Amino acid sequence: MGNADDRSSSISEKRAAEHAGLWKADLGQAPHYTRAFTGGGWTCIACPLDGCDWHHDDPVTQPSPPEALDAKVREHLEGHSVVDFLTSLQSARDAGTALRESNNRAWDVVSLHRLRAVQEGERPASDPVAQMLSAALVGTAEHGEVRAEVSRLSEGVAGAQGIASVPAGERMGTQP
Repeated sequence: MGNADDRSSSISEKRAAEHAGLWKADLGQAPHYTRAFTGGGWTCIACPLDGCDWHHDDPVTQPSPPEALDAKVREHLEGHSVVDFLTSLQSARDAGTALRESNNRAWDVVSLHRLRAVQEGERPASDPVAQMLSAALVGTAEHGEVRAEVSRLSEGVAGAQGIASVPAGERMGTQP
């Protein structure tokens, strides 16, 4: 067996590959993932690098030994160049920057609504749109009410079923 650093590195790589399988499936990309259904199904581990469709499906009922999965992931990752890793990191950084900018624009809308309320002599939090948007950005429980209402209202609308967002933790099976 390797030393503790090798084992923890291997575990981290495998977890990254499992997370990548879920993440890529969530975005409708090539690696797929099915949750176990009555003890059946597959767990998909995938390359965490952008643009790489490598993945390995492991049956839930007869999982491969962890050492074998670790070896598969390591063998695949060793086939990538440093440039592949740097390119993927840069893409992640760009996506994070775009997300922060989008978040800042949404907060500008909240600020605008709050300032308009103050200008009209009302409380800053009196605007319901600003309150809903603020709850969505902060992730408070009130946003769950918005999701529930979106789901309820979409029930009778053709093509609108399932349009309410689902928290990432629920989609990826990391929330109870």
